[in-house]
Amino acid sequence: MTASLLAIDSFELARSRRQIEGDVPIVQMPRLAEFVPTAQGDIRYKIAGLIDDEGHPAANLHVAALLTLTCQRCNGPLEFALDRTMQFRFVDSEEELNSLPIEDDEVDAVVGSKNMSIYDWVEDEVILSLPLVPRHEECALPLASDPDLTGTAAPNPFAALIASRSDDGARH
Repeated sequence: MTASLLAIDSFELARSRRQIEGDVPIVQMPRLAEFVPTAQGDIRYKIAGLIDDEGHPAANLHVAALLTLTCQRCNGPLEFALDRTMQFRFVDSEEELNSLPIEDDEVDAVVGSKNMSIYDWVEDEVILSLPLVPRHEECALPLASDPDLTGTAAPNPFAALIASRSDDGARH
């Protein structure tokens, strides 16, 4: 099933307090595939519609997956366990979304619609959940594995200049 075929009426989902769950293959998420070296596996999602404490249509979105990222220290594969739940308020338009106060960190707002793509929504939230700089807790840097480079200091490129200035100073 392609991303465009799996759509919901977000407002009806909230009103009916319906729950939807499923899996999205990473290969069907082209923007996410740019962040992972291999686009294998699935993103598991669960959406629970609700009306929030202020009476707005809303939903809880839970995403879970085991993703392989690239460590920015050693360039090796890094297993990243994603398991996150977020609450969203559905708004009617971009204008309404832009008018909401930025200070509210508890609830994110998203433009809802009668034909909202679940795959696009899940993909957006997975990308936003990735670490900015993925790296292992501990890893060997690529240069540290080369025995010729460990323990030897690089020659100072200015050593000859310093030596020549010292010689000039002795002549005056």
